[in-house]
Amino acid sequence: MTNMLYLSRSFVEIGPFSAEELSSFFVRGVLKDTDYVRAESADEWLHVNDWVASLTPAAPVAEAPAPAAAAKKAPAKKAAAKTAAKKAPAKKAAKKSA
Repeated sequence: MTNMLYLSRSFVEIGPFSAEELSSFFVRGVLKDTDYVRAESADEWLHVNDWVASLTPAAPVAEAPAPAAAAKKAPAKKAAAKTAAKKAPAKKAAKKSA
């Protein structure tokens, strides 16, 4: 079984959580700068930023998507805009004949 972690917020201990769960909390902005983390088998608390800095590659913290991924989405938006532009004249033609 993996070592579970506890979160301390405002002197209240919450948990246990897996390292992946706490990493996810950090990425999503759920953890606050006043939070502390400790391993189930440890007596000392680590500041949340120190804990994140100590993470090993086994529990990576997700990063923002690379610019290449954003560039791939741009053509899809252009295609949708072209489709919308093609539909617009047809609507105008229907209104004129009515």
